[in-house]
Amino acid sequence: MPRLIDNLVHFNGKGDENTPTIPNKMGLINLKDLVESAAHKWYKDNEKDSTKAKWGRTYNWKELVKEIDWRSLKVRHDPVIYTDLDMPGAPKNHILFRSTFLNDTNREQEYNLRAERRTVSTCSFSIFEGYTTEQCASLELEVPLPKCVIEASTGFRREYTLEQSRDKQVEEELSWSVESNIRIPGMSQTTAELVVQEDEYHGTFEIKSYFYGEIRVKLYKDSQEILSLDFGDLEDLFPREKGFRKDNRGIYRITRGECKARFGISQKVELHAKPLPTPETYPRPMQYQQQQQQQQQTQDSRKNSMKDLPAPSAPVTVLRELVATAN
Repeated sequence: MPRLIDNLVHFNGKGDENTPTIPNKMGLINLKDLVESAAHKWYKDNEKDSTKAKWGRTYNWKELVKEIDWRSLKVRHDPVIYTDLDMPGAPKNHILFRSTFLNDTNREQEYNLRAERRTVSTCSFSIFEGYTTEQCASLELEVPLPKCVIEASTGFRREYTLEQSRDKQVEEELSWSVESNIRIPGMSQTTAELVVQEDEYHGTFEIKSYFYGEIRVKLYKDSQEILSLDFGDLEDLFPREKGFRKDNRGIYRITRGECKARFGISQKVELHAKPLPTPETYPRPMQYQQQQQQQQQTQDSRKNSMKDLPAPSAPVTVLRELVATAN
């Protein structure tokens, strides 16, 4: 039985260690709802003894203002366990900047390439099983990034805090810059590209959180404190049917979620050179091409007219006798 000391009620109830195991996936629960529900249940069963004995009357639960004191409740998180669904693979190239340099002289030229661009790396967390809190920094869940993301990327912090919502997305801006001298050979053009390599990660995580301490609920009516309830045993607040478990370390709850990240890992400058067309390879003017076509047509017509002529006969030699005559 709870004991009433002035207007302070202490709970020391014990849970049943032989309670049958229930399915692991319990969804998201709000700790505030659990505490208010437990306080309401006790108040409904004991309001006549607690409030009427002190104030000479009872109060409607809905008329009372509830204030939850979380300061004595602590939580400790075990190391996160990641299950990789999509590990970083071959990086994807993204061209941030492109510039073409043209050298139509016979001597080498040198240009200065300077560029700066920014990209945004994103990381999102989504919790589909666990607990949420309201305005209680000591109970916030800190989720570290997977080791492969920390080692491969730049810009992300090592861990992020999930406050009161089930989803969180963070963006980190990265600056990529290049400054270099580029030599362009004579009669050639070179295209310079600033390429950033990005990678992606997708996985699920699991964190076991242990709860210690106590929670106090104060009830007010017209700014006057009516009752203070002190929950000394957390099993009264965090039951098994809400997904809580107990081992030799205490009461715990498992949080499960998903992590997706897209991040830049490196940059490089790619040069693509090709020669310029020479006079021998220039395209000929249209008038010149037309003249060439006409000359070709004339030659073809002459060839065709020669086909209609009879074949020439063999040459004939005529022998003539010269007769000597007298003068």
